[in-house]
Amino acid sequence: MCPDQTLLLWRGKLIWKAITVSVSRLADYSKMTGKDRLEDYSPERTISSSFARTPRRRSLGMATGVLCLVLSLFFYYATVLRVEFNRTELLDLGPYPDAVEYFAQANAILKEGSPAIQIGYERLPSRYPPGYPLLTVPWLGSLPHHGILAPFRTNQTIGLLLLIGSFAFYFSIGKPLTGGLATLLLATQPAFISFSRSSMSDLSGAAAAVLAFALVYFGLSRARRWPIYCAAIVLGLSLCIRPQLLFMAPLLLAMALFPARVSWPKWIMHGCLVLVVFAAASAPYFIFNTLEFGDPLKTGYDFWVPAWSENHRLFSLRNVPSQLVMIWSEVTANWDQFRVANLFGTGTYVVPAFFCLSALGLAFVRMTRFEVSAFLAGSTYFIATLTYAFVDGRFYLPIFLLLVALAVLPAEWAVSQALKLRFSISTVGVLMIFLLTCAGYPSQSGFKPTKNRLQAWDALRYADSKGRSPRYEAQEEFRRAFRHAPGIVLSDIDPPYLNVLLPRPFVAAPIDDHHNYCYSRLWRYGKAEAIRLVQRGLDHATPVYALLLPSNHDEQDVQRLPSVQDYSWKRSDKSSTKAIIMTLTKNASAPTPE
Repeated sequence: MCPDQTLLLWRGKLIWKAITVSVSRLADYSKMTGKDRLEDYSPERTISSSFARTPRRRSLGMATGVLCLVLSLFFYYATVLRVEFNRTELLDLGPYPDAVEYFAQANAILKEGSPAIQIGYERLPSRYPPGYPLLTVPWLGSLPHHGILAPFRTNQTIGLLLLIGSFAFYFSIGKPLTGGLATLLLATQPAFISFSRSSMSDLSGAAAAVLAFALVYFGLSRARRWPIYCAAIVLGLSLCIRPQLLFMAPLLLAMALFPARVSWPKWIMHGCLVLVVFAAASAPYFIFNTLEFGDPLKTGYDFWVPAWSENHRLFSLRNVPSQLVMIWSEVTANWDQFRVANLFGTGTYVVPAFFCLSALGLAFVRMTRFEVSAFLAGSTYFIATLTYAFVDGRFYLPIFLLLVALAVLPAEWAVSQALKLRFSISTVGVLMIFLLTCAGYPSQSGFKPTKNRLQAWDALRYADSKGRSPRYEAQEEFRRAFRHAPGIVLSDIDPPYLNVLLPRPFVAAPIDDHHNYCYSRLWRYGKAEAIRLVQRGLDHATPVYALLLPSNHDEQDVQRLPSVQDYSWKRSDKSSTKAIIMTLTKNASAPTPE
């Protein structure tokens, strides 16, 4: 082929290509509406204006995120912060003996410098570690009702910090819309609401786990090692709050996955150093156990409930079926057992819609270094909790809070599509699941549980509920009547509870061997010990009282009181419908020692 023919063929191809492009553009133009054509030919449209839409979309996402944050804070105030605890049954510090021992330890730390509970004249170790009581100490001296509100104020503060911190975390990585939606999912989660107004350590332990995950994310995403070292410190110290958080330690695998090309010796050094930091941070927990129980691996449960550890039942595969039944009842909103969440809320931990939203979130996950370490840590903790002897959804609270980061992914996608006015079946479906999750429908509330409840509405109603704290009212009645005549008090109310609330000269102890501390093999208190305690008081001319809660079995309760020769129990005229008060009085016919 000659050069002229080649050139002619090349020109023909160019002309044909130009005709094809022109025809396709003309076809597209013919499909445009009049409004589109005006916009296409608008003289104000420039190249820079095409970039101006991005800031507008960002500002819309920012406004939506901030609006969700504000709604979350208002809801948190309405369901948690405005609860009047002195008008509820929560001042009794249930469940027993958990909350009572936390409160007693905090007072012992403040007044005597070391954690302990008091029964009679004896200072004894608690079955729970002292981390959470330490967190409540700052509140003790500044609150009314003898500081009994300190555990509640502590959890209210932690819950508020979690909400603000969640938004701040996403805002710092440039995702304010995601932050607002995550905050809303967190604020409306029944487990979060219930334990934000509780006197238990579960929320503080879960918050420590969330903080550790956030620090590891920052470390990996920004290629900085110091946040991972900080996460190791947080996880180590968190053992003093919830020892089960030890199973979150695989999160520190992130140091081995750190995105930096370094020499093998340096890589090994940092991998070992993060373990050293974790061990050093967890050392206080093991040192405390050694000082209290003579062994770093022994806890208060070994002292008070040795059967659990001796029979290897605390963590056992035999516990898995009952745990799975409990989880399935939560997933299907079909639980029927009384749980700790019933004391502080509706009884529900999470709703089925939340599980569904979290499952959808798996489709949005990209397996990066952080996801690998986070999945390994979460799975390890979940599997370990499945083997735990005590069956209650509160032990999964760290998992429930961390799942918010997964559930927010499809919610953020759906809301972003809606803000762009791009609706599809999948978008509307995800939005519906998101709204059902925030509303908490369908679900169960109360005990016995009622079905088809809205958790958001029930949470608002709970804040307005009124109740009584019989144990707190009984000790108030007793203290008011006998504050000027201190003595020994035998009671069916937990002794550590009374020994904190009653003035210092008073000493409280159980009536007999029917109490929460009767399972120990290293310490015993029964009828014989009660008689010796009473005799000690009589020998020192100390008044002896009995403080009983009114019940349908008053006579049987009185018969449980220890019998002392030449003395008898008389019902005091200070007794009321709130408290039955008995005094040990010398019989008139008994000889008087000269």
